[in-house]
Amino acid sequence: MPRFARLFDSAEDIVEAFREALKMRDADGALRLWLDEDSITCVMPDGKRLIGHEPLRQMFLEMLERQPILIDVLETSSHSTLGVSIFDVTEALRFGANRVEADLYVHTTYVLMQNHEGWRIAHIHCSQANAARVAISTATSKQALH
Repeated sequence: MPRFARLFDSAEDIVEAFREALKMRDADGALRLWLDEDSITCVMPDGKRLIGHEPLRQMFLEMLERQPILIDVLETSSHSTLGVSIFDVTEALRFGANRVEADLYVHTTYVLMQNHEGWRIAHIHCSQANAARVAISTATSKQALH
């Protein structure tokens, strides 16, 4: 069966589509946003490293079975070169549509590559962030410098 893919205009579009798939509890949709390579990797906030499509599929199915994952971006920076974009993001994760407060804060690095399918995720690395430090950092970064 041929795999038809939407070509995303920018790397930012694919990261946003990934967050939306998690919000909509769409494990297959989240997986379709990754490169069609066996070398794709994801490091979870607990340090567990997943390699390849099948371990990622199982992780998405398990995570999204009970509730959606809503991701709020607190801080972000990006670096791009020809065909590669890297996003360093501090995110607040909420597990469940009715959650108001963050359940987990993470520092996430998204590595995206552009190929014949357009932009695709090659690697995600998440690590837990200290909630108190995140609160201080976001509060001070929103203050005017002049």
